[in-house]
Amino acid sequence: MARSILSLWLLVAGLVPHSCDQETPPTSLNQRVSPTPGIHRAPHPFFNNQKFALSLYRQLPATEGGKNVLLSPLGISMPLTLLAFQDKPDVRHLVLRDLGFRFTKDLDTEAALHYGEQLDALMPTEKCGVHTGSLLFMDKRVQPEMRFLMQAQHSYNSDVILVSLGDYELAQKQINSAIRDRTHGKVKRLLRDLKPLSNLLLANYNFFNGEWKYRFNPKLTEMGYFSVGEGVRTVVPMMQRVGWFHLQHFAHLHSHVLQMPYTCNISGVFILPDEGRLEDCENAVMKESFDTWTQPLPRRRWLFFPKFSIPVSLHMENFKYATSKLKLFYEHMDLTGITMKRTPMRVTTAVHRSELTVNEDGAEEEDISSFQSIPKPPIHSLHFNRPFIMLILEGAGHNLLFMGKVINPISA
Repeated sequence: MARSILSLWLLVAGLVPHSCDQETPPTSLNQRVSPTPGIHRAPHPFFNNQKFALSLYRQLPATEGGKNVLLSPLGISMPLTLLAFQDKPDVRHLVLRDLGFRFTKDLDTEAALHYGEQLDALMPTEKCGVHTGSLLFMDKRVQPEMRFLMQAQHSYNSDVILVSLGDYELAQKQINSAIRDRTHGKVKRLLRDLKPLSNLLLANYNFFNGEWKYRFNPKLTEMGYFSVGEGVRTVVPMMQRVGWFHLQHFAHLHSHVLQMPYTCNISGVFILPDEGRLEDCENAVMKESFDTWTQPLPRRRWLFFPKFSIPVSLHMENFKYATSKLKLFYEHMDLTGITMKRTPMRVTTAVHRSELTVNEDGAEEEDISSFQSIPKPPIHSLHFNRPFIMLILEGAGHNLLFMGKVINPISA
């Protein structure tokens, strides 16, 4: 997404901030531009978010009442990196390091654009089933800096929107209208309550509906039981496919590990705990090397896998980084430089919305003509019919696009 600084300034030079009133929807301060090619990654990773992702996962709410958990570590890294470059240099270094960047010191004036471009190059496009972005809501009485607007839109896929934060009811309507527009109606309501002292709100959204490399046959999908807890079962659409699957049981993880390729060099790792060992499995996975998820596994023949779509919203104001122990949006964050009149600014509300959809869609049929005979279940088959952990990885550096736990595939 490489552009000269001059051309970027020309693109945003004509922007005039607009405020929102009751008759008009909230207005983005950023002009949309046509996408440009991403940057090729260097042989040695510039960024790796595995520690950051595991840190966030450990802080997820307990899965009580059959609730699923899901987050996009790479998605939330985009606005966090943008905001880090607005803060003081010493804090910026800590935050960038915790996010997973290797080079965080001696950053020149163009580093903010470069880091955003690097992250954007890792993020798969909408053609790959990934739809992600951020909205930063500011009070209409402040005037954002043009430099900040440029960085947000052109390097971090973020829109800055002015709303009437002094009028809580109107502000909620404007915020919900904006998020509906940016997510094409997937998110209809972002907030139930708006904190009275809010002066900067972040909404980060991430959706994944990728295609498998090898499709499932919809004609074979049938209803099956899924255990959501001790003695409790529900009925879900269960896909099935005969083919070669990279699958292995790991005794020290108390689970089976399944690797499934998507298109666009995205891979899925699905970890099915042994009966009654979900907590033990989860604790072991948190300590496991990521080499386990990327090494070749033995191949098996028959798979039963639930069809589902799970949306999850998280408030992330109190989440912390991996090693610095700062909050993601800490109380003393210095964002005064993002406005023309150096107004004290900090993120008081941060909503992270993720949704992951799994269905039969795939790019091609797998060639299974080499099978001499197909065994009938349960021989050499695996049923994902109880809670499991999932990791969705981008291919270049095995960074985590999504990470979560499916407790009940039909629970919204």
